[in-house]
Amino acid sequence: MILEDIADNLRQYVNLSKEELRVFFDLVTVKRFKKNEILVHKGQENSPFIFIRKGCLMTFFTDEKEFKHVIQFGLDKWWTGDLNSFMNGEPSIYTIKAMADTEVLILEKKSFEQLCQDHHAFERYFRVLFQNSLVSHQKRIIRNISFSAEEKYLTFAKNHPKLELLIPQKYIASYLGITPEFLSMLRRKLAKRK
Repeated sequence: MILEDIADNLRQYVNLSKEELRVFFDLVTVKRFKKNEILVHKGQENSPFIFIRKGCLMTFFTDEKEFKHVIQFGLDKWWTGDLNSFMNGEPSIYTIKAMADTEVLILEKKSFEQLCQDHHAFERYFRVLFQNSLVSHQKRIIRNISFSAEEKYLTFAKNHPKLELLIPQKYIASYLGITPEFLSMLRRKLAKRK
C-alpha cells in the first residue's frame, strides 16, 4: 500500500518510481502513539529512524539531575531519531515522546541499508535529508550562541507557530535554553508591545 501524502513528500527531494515507493512502504511499519507515549527510551539500542505522518514528537536528553533538555520538536512530514544510535547501533542518549496523538512510519537500520543499497534514489534522498538537517542544526547553534533570549523566542515563534499551541511552556523554554519563568516574562513583555 502506498500512502500518497507520504509519497508526495518523498518526491519533493528525488524522483521515485512506483516500484521504489512500493519497496519503501513494504520496509516501513506504520505505528500510532497516544499523547505522552514514549517511542524511544534513553538506553534503547538500535533505535529506528522515524517519519512523522501526523502529530508531534519531542526529542530530549535527560541529564544526571533528571533535567530534560529538549533537542528538537518534530511535526508532520518530518524525520527524527537518534542518528548515532540508528547508524552505529549504540544505546540512544535521547528519549522521544509523543506530544500529541501521532502516527509514524518506523524505518529500522537493516531496512534503511537495503533501501539505499538497492535503490540509489533513496540514497540520494537521505543524503539531501541529512544535509538539510546539518544545515538546520548549524543555524540553531549560531542562534543559541549569538541571539538574545528574545531573538531566539521570536525566531522559534515565527518558524513554528503551531508548536506554541501543542507544547507546554516548560519544554519550549528548555528548547530555547531559558527558564519557563523567563519565557513567561518575555511573552508578557512582547504582548505589551503589540
